[in-house]
Amino acid sequence: MQITFSRSGGFAGAATNVGGTVQFSGQGAEVRDEASDYVRALDSHETKQLLQAADPTTEAKTASSPVSSSPVRDGYQYDITVVTNDGKRHVLTLGKGAGAAYLSSWIQEESSKIWDHRVNTRK
Repeated sequence: MQITFSRSGGFAGAATNVGGTVQFSGQGAEVRDEASDYVRALDSHETKQLLQAADPTTEAKTASSPVSSSPVRDGYQYDITVVTNDGKRHVLTLGKGAGAAYLSSWIQEESSKIWDHRVNTRK
């Protein structure tokens, strides 16, 4: 399974866009940002939670509402694509603070970690 995500929007626009890919394997999972050298291995607990949250049948039951048609000023939009082991693609778009589903919360937090890494490695 693979999850790709991107964050766009916000007051600064494209300057604060980030994205990443979570790749799952038999040994666990790893998140990468192709635009920088950010790589983080997920521990087994986090991997299990993320797998459960990314399961389209599970997430569909708990997902928050999609981004409204009127954008939130200075808000971010999160585009998430989950490719399951059978090759099916599931796409979800969320706004900042759009519910408390684990997947959306995890994506928001990981996007912040990637952004912080990019800012701190530019110095």
